[in-house]
Amino acid sequence: MKFALKLLDRRGFEKTGEGEEHEDYHDIYSKSTKPRSNETLLLRVFLGKEVIGVEILRNLVKAQEDGGYTRAVLIGGERYTYAARREAKEQNVELLHRRFLSIDLFMHVMVPEHDVIPEDEVEELESQFGISRTQLPKIKAGDPAAKAIGARPGDVIRIVRESPTAGRHEIYRYCIA
Repeated sequence: MKFALKLLDRRGFEKTGEGEEHEDYHDIYSKSTKPRSNETLLLRVFLGKEVIGVEILRNLVKAQEDGGYTRAVLIGGERYTYAARREAKEQNVELLHRRFLSIDLFMHVMVPEHDVIPEDEVEELESQFGISRTQLPKIKAGDPAAKAIGARPGDVIRIVRESPTAGRHEIYRYCIA
């Protein structure tokens, strides 16, 4: 569970509570730590199931709606059925594999810091350089670092690299599907 909490922290959420113990899954409730953001997140972790089907997804969506959460993430299984993946896309539920919790890729020396920047910073960036966000280099939403920070298509990601010669170097990427 410590990696699930790190995942929440990296995405800008803090844990507000946990669901009651279930045999198959564990729920973590959280809210955004970003200023002026009212986002709430329901994170459901399945550790015992190999295949996640549409019924499990529908139960998560029902819990999300009942709890009034703005976002939901489902972690677990070795694979998701086609129907579950299709319905997750329709319901805007993020699906992550269980192995995603096994390692924090940002602990590796070769992986720089990634952050989704707020809209006002994007507008400032666009006016400063006289470009639109679509002119920035692209990064896929399926990229492991983009997944770890919860980037969605349309977001702009700041990547900060430390260099012995250049010092602190910032680059920006536009997240695409």
